[in-house]
Amino acid sequence: MILLIVQMDTYWSLEISVKQKQKEAAADGVSGTVSTKKQSPGELRVQKDISELNLSKTTSISFPNGKDDLLNFEITIRPDEGYYMGGTFVFSFNISPIYPHEAPKVKCKTKVYHPNIDLEGKVCLNILREDWKPVLSINSIIYGLQYLFLDPNPDDPLNQEAADVLKDHPKQFEASVKRSMAGGYINAHYFPRCI
Repeated sequence: MILLIVQMDTYWSLEISVKQKQKEAAADGVSGTVSTKKQSPGELRVQKDISELNLSKTTSISFPNGKDDLLNFEITIRPDEGYYMGGTFVFSFNISPIYPHEAPKVKCKTKVYHPNIDLEGKVCLNILREDWKPVLSINSIIYGLQYLFLDPNPDDPLNQEAADVLKDHPKQFEASVKRSMAGGYINAHYFPRCI
């Protein structure tokens, strides 16, 4: 029912916007037709999710393709505690037109030494895979990503080497994270500076 109300609000605001553009065009002596792209259900839901975002001071959102492309955006996380404190990590979100029935595709654009993020940027977060449900939102994913930086999970790794070091040698893991964030090599892999 709530989604229906949001869709109606969006419809009415879109209708008002189109009528306003038609009036402005008519006043300028131009044909009163304005082409509008119909929004997919995924776009409508993303619009709702974004309007309800509750971002902490360590998190921001940007739209590299412009605000008209709601299905592709970036989230930047700057942890203020934990192993990754002081780093800046950018995640790209690619949303399907059938969202929320399909989880967003999320990739870490910042190369990071992390047990749950591989060197290509794939993210191991259960709600992006088997635990995704349409009731979850963009906010849920952002909370999950923030939590990965506060409490990396070595028991469900994408980067097995980092997970093993975290489990067996936490002090060495901490030193490796700091070295990688400062811009350095870990086991022949270069990590660009992200602090």
